[in-house]
Amino acid sequence: MINKLILLFFFTLQIAVAQNLDIIIIVKDFETDLPIDEVTITAIKTKQGFLTNAEGKAILHLTKPSDLEFVHSSYRTYIVKFSTLNKKENVVYLEPVTQQLEEVILTREHPQEILKQLVEKSKSQLTIPINLKIYLREFYKKNDKMVYFNDGLLNFQVLGNVKNVKSDILVEQNRAVGLLDADIDANLLGYDLNNIIENYYQFNYLDEVLTNRAKKNYDFQVKTYLPNDAYLRIRIVPLDEVKGILSEFNVVYDTEKRLIMEITSVVTPSRLDEWKAAFLSSSKVFKLEFRNVFRMEDGIYYLANSKEVIGFEKKYKKQNRRIEVRNHMVVTNFDKKLFEYDSHNIFKDKSLINKKTMVFSNYWDNDSGLLATAEEKAVIDYLSKTDDSD
Repeated sequence: MINKLILLFFFTLQIAVAQNLDIIIIVKDFETDLPIDEVTITAIKTKQGFLTNAEGKAILHLTKPSDLEFVHSSYRTYIVKFSTLNKKENVVYLEPVTQQLEEVILTREHPQEILKQLVEKSKSQLTIPINLKIYLREFYKKNDKMVYFNDGLLNFQVLGNVKNVKSDILVEQNRAVGLLDADIDANLLGYDLNNIIENYYQFNYLDEVLTNRAKKNYDFQVKTYLPNDAYLRIRIVPLDEVKGILSEFNVVYDTEKRLIMEITSVVTPSRLDEWKAAFLSSSKVFKLEFRNVFRMEDGIYYLANSKEVIGFEKKYKKQNRRIEVRNHMVVTNFDKKLFEYDSHNIFKDKSLINKKTMVFSNYWDNDSGLLATAEEKAVIDYLSKTDDSD
């Protein structure tokens, strides 16, 4: 008997096929004419979300005509009228902002105190319950060579409250190609999907800069945010004299709503060199890069997309292995109304790694919101052949 989740999927698929308006977008830098990746594109009427790839390209499957908003932390926010998107490939140019023009804002309160207030306000304002329709993909490297790939369309039914966020995961479709070594702990390869939304909605990645000790380890500054005059940016940088694997943070927030709109963090190359020395013989996981983008739409405050890159070195048979995982999540749509589902349909594993492939359509091209580049497609095709041959 076909379960409710499969019926729901085919019903929504039929509606989408009937109503889709396909638009190809290529986003470029106005000054250099180079493509811009990781631009958040939002269809203002339909609330659909998309993300440009490394080629600056996105294919939009709109359910109805809509103007588009383009957001990137290094470029001015830009809105494009739907009526102008009438070419086979529509090139959109964004105006870069110059970081040197930023101004430091003097505040009565310490910037960390402002950040603490923003975190609490943002937690309380995140819309719960909500269904987040998410495209997730992960690339795996071993010793700088791509060895595995998986992706899927998932529904995260976000439940609970500000103090206890929970999520039920329902997988619509998924695929996995490539081979993983049996000696690598599967728990380290990928992200725990059953707490990833909880971590994002609790802003757990900011914990290290919210402690009292953080004031001694980091320099906090509030700065203007050139892409959007309604926002400010809190820049958090580890002090040079403080050693350790510490991240640099940027937190962008809406000054009127007092809500966090973007969080990014990165470990600099110099501190990564410290990591190599410190963890040469261990399998300790660390965060290399992290980004969360949030949006407010008609009173609904939600996660729009995320990226994480983690890496670790593991000694195996007296040889060091460098493992790297790159994870993207794109919220392609959302709804405050949750759909009904049976408990046995809930995905309870930590990762899609071991989930059997289940494909009904070319969702990676039609419904992902994040198009693979030509290079990525070649990698996926190669891994598929490698997988099939064994």
